[in-house]
Order: sequence, then structure tokens, then C-alpha cells
Amino acid sequence: MNERSDIVLVTVDCWRYDALARMDELRSSVVGYDRTDAICQSAATPGVFPSILASLYYPQAYTPSGRLRESVSTLPTVLSRHGYRTGAVVADNPFLDRFSEGFDFFWNGASGGETRFDRLLRLGLQRDTVPVTEVAERAREWFTDTDDPTFLFTHLMDPHEPYLPGLRRGFSEGVVNSYWTLRKFARDRQSLSKNEKQTIQNLYWHCIDYLDAHIHELFSFVPEDAIVVLMRDHGEEFDHGAYRHARLYDECVRVPFLSKNLAQGRIGEAPIRQIDLAPTILAELGIEAPATWLGEPMSGEPRHTHLLNHSPHRGESYAGVRTSDGKLVKTFAEGLENEPTTDFFDLRADPREETNRYEHADDERIRDLESDLDEFLAEEGIREGVQYGTEPNIGEREDNEETVEERLSALGYR
Repeated sequence: MNERSDIVLVTVDCWRYDALARMDELRSSVVGYDRTDAICQSAATPGVFPSILASLYYPQAYTPSGRLRESVSTLPTVLSRHGYRTGAVVADNPFLDRFSEGFDFFWNGASGGETRFDRLLRLGLQRDTVPVTEVAERAREWFTDTDDPTFLFTHLMDPHEPYLPGLRRGFSEGVVNSYWTLRKFARDRQSLSKNEKQTIQNLYWHCIDYLDAHIHELFSFVPEDAIVVLMRDHGEEFDHGAYRHARLYDECVRVPFLSKNLAQGRIGEAPIRQIDLAPTILAELGIEAPATWLGEPMSGEPRHTHLLNHSPHRGESYAGVRTSDGKLVKTFAEGLENEPTTDFFDLRADPREETNRYEHADDERIRDLESDLDEFLAEEGIREGVQYGTEPNIGEREDNEETVEERLSALGYR
């Protein structure tokens, strides 16, 4: 038991599961960490964080207006009741504001240190960004301010669209080419040519390289005996033709998971579920989890999980169930009352999810997964809640509506 250990949770927005292979600097910084994958319970930030911070699926955590329900117990509120000081440093993502009241300290805003020239050097395109370097500095200042047991949560946005890797890295794609391709990507990403799509992907990977060069700064002040978890909230879809993060392909819902000082046996070869993270941390501290939480402490054994997301820009909702060897997904157009299209992917034979095998309905796995998913959607609040709770609760913030919409627009949500 790691009683009274400091806890550091780092999440990276849009961090694909295959990104770790090219991040040499990060891998050298986490020597000795346990490594596996995690499976997200959603494919986008607002759907993911109820699972990470409250061990719930998002329809159970949000009201129809997008507020966090008052009955929801979050990881920072539980830790606070047990003597922890809790702080969050977020790189300007308005979807996370709804969790702010659970923290003693919560910072989530546009960069205070970058000048207009700095933004130009990052191929700014009028976007205010908070780079990993500033997140690390703000986190260090708060974290090292006391010797009390501390929970620090940081969320990084460097790989998020618009993909702005900085002038030096952008030169490899051509500054003018990058500028006009990013403008076209923001306006109509489905109209990109093959070469433009490649430019977009290259810029994304350059953003990963920028993150790799600086993410070690987040670990430089963390004590050796702290419980540390590093993972993404979700990935980014490039391989199936719809850039962004909405659909439930593994490139969006399978994430790298690295951890240190979790009890031996919690991390095995099988992917873990994000919904089990908060209960696992409490178990490490000998703290009882809230009865409302759905997850269980990690055991190293595979567990099936449900997947949900709503995509306003596509006019679709998605519900799925994933096991270690298969995934079944239902896609509902314009509301869950309509007849869905259904996909089944054999993840062992087809890990890239290229062949829909749902037509093989005599497969017992398919029948079992579909029955399981239908039962889950029939649970109270799940089906009707899939389509709400994905927007920030505008009007209940200190910022005005225009400011929130500007922040979302800067992130590519138009």
C-alpha cells in the first residue's frame, strides 16, 4: 500500500497508440515504468474524463445541459477528503472546466507567456496555445509549494489540431504548404487531396516530436516514490478517412498507458480500462471507492468494456463493446431511435479494423456482444444520454459564451 504517496496523472490529448514508438526521449524518461495499453470508454475528451476522474460513463455523469451532476464523486474530491491537496494544470481545454470544482487549484487557460512572435514560430494561425513547457513550469510551481500529500493532474494539448509543430519542424513540409493545408483542413477536411492528407499527418507527427522533446520536464520534479500514470485521453483517426476523433476505431480508443509504483500484478499484457484507473489509485492508498463508481481496481486480467460517443459535426452517435479479441459497434445517424448500422471487427485477425464481419451473424461471439451492448444501452440514462453532455456547459463559467466558442474554434471544433 502506497499510503500518503504523491500522485501524478498526466494525460495527452490526441496521442495515438502508435506514437510511443517514435518518442525516444520519452521512453528514456520512463525507464522502469510498467507499459501496456488502455481502452477508452469514449473517443473524445468530454466523453472520456468521467471515466478517468469519476469511474462512470459520460451519460451517467452529465446532465442534459452538460454539467457534471452534483451526485458525482470525482477522484480529486475523494482524495481531498483524505487529506490530499489537489491541483490541475490544463493546456487550455474548455471541456475540462466542468471538473474544476473538485480541485483545490485549477488552471485552464490560454498561454500567459507566449508572444505573437512565439505563436508565429509555432505556425500560429491565430491560435493561442499552451505548450507542454508552460504546463510543466506551472505544475512545478504548484506541486513543490508544500510537503503535504499531493494529487497533480496535468493535461497536454500539443498533438491536438490544428497541428502546429513550430517553424523549424514545419519547414520540412513547407511553411506556405502547411499554412494553406491547415486552413483547408479546418474548413473541409474531407476534401483534402492525397498529398494534403499526408501533409496533415506529417504535421501531426511533428507535433508528437515537439512533445517528445519536452515532456520529460513534467517528470523532473516528481518524487521517486510517487504514483505516476501517463496516458492519452483518446487518439486521432487517420487510417479510416475521417480525420478527428469521434468514431470508435482503436486508433481513437486504444491508448498508451505507462505507470510507476502501482502494486505488482495490476499491470499485465492485456489492455486496461480507463474506467478502472480511479478505483486502482484509491486501492493503492487503502481508500474505499465510492459506491457509485463502476470500475474496479486493475488486476492484470483482460476485461470487456463498453464504448460511447456522440459526434455533433458528423450527426452520428456510436455505441460499442470491446473485448481482447473483438469489437462490435453500432452507428446511429440523427438519433438513437433510428436503425443503426453495425460493424464487427475480429481484432486478432484484423487489428487495423478493415473488414466488417457482422454479416457472419452465426458467429456466437457476435451474438453475445450484440446482446451485451443492447443490455447496456437499456440501462437507465445510457441510451438517452449518449447524445448530450458532449458540449461544455456554456453560461455556467466565468468566461462568456463568445470566449468559450472562440477557444473551441481554436481547437478545430467548428
